[in-house]
This record gives sequence, C-alpha cells and structure tokens, in this order.
Amino acid sequence: MTARFSIRFLRPVHINRTLAISARLDEDRGRRVEISGELRDGDELLADAKGSFVHVPLEHFLRTPEGRAARDTWRERLDAATDAP
Repeated sequence: MTARFSIRFLRPVHINRTLAISARLDEDRGRRVEISGELRDGDELLADAKGSFVHVPLEHFLRTPEGRAARDTWRERLDAATDAP
C-alpha cells in the first residue's frame, strides 16, 4: 500500500516522444520500502518522484466485501482465459 507518494514536475512533457522512466529501491526496511524515480527526455529531467510503500498481506484485503468481490472477478477472468480455445 502507498504510505506516501510525491511527484515534482520540473519541465513540460512533450507528447508523441519516447521518454525514459527509471526507478530505484533506496531503502528496504522489511515491510516498508522507499523508492525514487525519474522521468527524462534524453538528458533532460522532466519529473522526479519519491514514495514509501508498505507490504500488506492479501488476507487483509480479503476480509472486506470489496476485496472478496475483486478476488471473485479475477478468478472468473482467469477461468475464462484458460477455457478459451
């Protein structure tokens, strides 16, 4: 789950161009990870980002009606995909 996430937009981003996105793991503290990233057009830095994310077991989400409904929808999609010729 996202604990904190921020993006700094530094320059306008042109459309219809190939851009480079990079990310790196800055710190791994067990259940919590710190990640940073960049968006570039060639050598030009267009945006940078930082985020803190926390691992939450799937069982946590399956305790809610919404989580169970999402699980059932994915099962139906997977079953349909494996049954397709």
